[in-house]
Amino acid sequence: MSEKEQGAVAQEGERNFFDQVSTLSLTIAPGKIRDLSFTAPFKVLRPFHAQDFLQIMVAKVSAGLMAGDRQELEIRLEDGACAEFLSQSYEKIHRIERGKAKRIGTITVGRGAVLYYAPLPVLPFEDSAFQSSFAIALADESSRLFYSDVLACGRAARQERFAYRLYESRVRVRRADRLIYADHLRFAPQAQDVSLEGFTGYEGCTHLGTFLFFGFPLEEEKLRGFAAAHIPEQVLWGVTRLASGDLCLKALAQGSEPLVRLQQACKEFLGRKISPDI
Repeated sequence: MSEKEQGAVAQEGERNFFDQVSTLSLTIAPGKIRDLSFTAPFKVLRPFHAQDFLQIMVAKVSAGLMAGDRQELEIRLEDGACAEFLSQSYEKIHRIERGKAKRIGTITVGRGAVLYYAPLPVLPFEDSAFQSSFAIALADESSRLFYSDVLACGRAARQERFAYRLYESRVRVRRADRLIYADHLRFAPQAQDVSLEGFTGYEGCTHLGTFLFFGFPLEEEKLRGFAAAHIPEQVLWGVTRLASGDLCLKALAQGSEPLVRLQQACKEFLGRKISPDI
């Protein structure tokens, strides 16, 4: 962390427990990890091989994100590499009285490479504040990415529904340097006049799931048919076809389980090897 960044943290009354920016840098070649480095609290477990895929499990030796935490992730897939990026547990964001926790991520998917980015849900505690920003670069039309994100309303069982201060997430996806997807999600329940519980919000549900499909030879109607067959009737969902031809599936559910199961079903639906047909 630079002196300027350290000064800014001090001014906000924040303190990073590890007294540094926590980093994870991962380069994946076909069938193996080419390069890996990380600092606390990140830890990468020994990868598993599943057909052509390398399954990467990332653990964190901490209770979750705290005040002042800064995380930087960099994931690179070389041409022809196939990998699945998983997390070991839910992402807990603890109470932060002042300031916020931050995460910056970059993902690069090479030619003919496939990445399933499928961490477990994010769980913001009461009075927590978190900002996330991901910049994703796809080399060309042959680069394939399944990107998923599930956000809870809070610890609903403790009646902490939308009790957090801030949750902000930016995702930008470029293909051959051309912007094809941009999403900016910003929830500040304590400051917003409109309740997130009702219409235009979570509509009485507790979890929001976003599932993005880039580069797969997948027709919109086929994805809709899959969703209708695998999503429970009580879950609200919709499919959007992007201008680039790629697809976005969003869903609202009671509890995390339907969306975690949907995440897994999507990966099985896409298949774990490069194929011209799905």
